[in-house]
Amino acid sequence: MRTAVIRGHVTATVKHPSFHGARLLVAVPESDDVSPQIVLDNLGAAIGQRVIISSDGAEARQMVKNESSPARWSVTGIIDPEGALAV
Repeated sequence: MRTAVIRGHVTATVKHPSFHGARLLVAVPESDDVSPQIVLDNLGAAIGQRVIISSDGAEARQMVKNESSPARWSVTGIIDPEGALAV
């Protein structure tokens, strides 16, 4: 798990079937050693919000209800401006 900032939405005309109907966002981790990630979002994170992202692929595959999905990263919490965590 790591903190990240949501920088945009992902739009794809061709994607894995398990991603149809899923909300995909671009998250930029706050640590310098990790590249931006495409994350699944079921919590409704907005652009510019700080979030907690997880690389637990099993959890991400559960979100899309497909065990053969290539999903890996997901938003697991939204950090409000006051520093509190909403899950």
